[in-house]
Amino acid sequence: MKEEVFKFLSSKTPKLCVLATASNEAKPQCAVMGYTLTPNLEVILSTDSTSRKWNNLQQNHVVALTFGWSFEEFNIQYEGVAQLVKSGDEYKKCEETYFTSHPESEEFKGIPETVFIKVKPTWIRLSDYSTTPPRIEELFFNSHHSA
Repeated sequence: MKEEVFKFLSSKTPKLCVLATASNEAKPQCAVMGYTLTPNLEVILSTDSTSRKWNNLQQNHVVALTFGWSFEEFNIQYEGVAQLVKSGDEYKKCEETYFTSHPESEEFKGIPETVFIKVKPTWIRLSDYSTTPPRIEELFFNSHHSA
């Protein structure tokens, strides 16, 4: 299943998902985001360091993502732990990976406020409602990821 999830998420165009975060006061926030993916199913997102999601992640690193917009394709529910990337070698890797997948966002490359969120999965559910009965499978990952 891991390979199917990778293939599906890698082939999506546009590469969009919904990211949900929550503040320390449990106030939810979600946003449609562009994403890119590593082979071990880590999701890389780019945002602005003044955004609500970035501020939420300063205190609460747990996130949820959703991929897939119709019942004729896979729907992926994804929970994970976010690593905040704002400088250093990891920043350069995220920047190269993200902007290679999203050349339409190149205008944000090199701007001091541009930061990255790298999410390591803890749980993924694949749902395929195009079959009868629907196919629903889950993947569980080591939940002791460091943020």
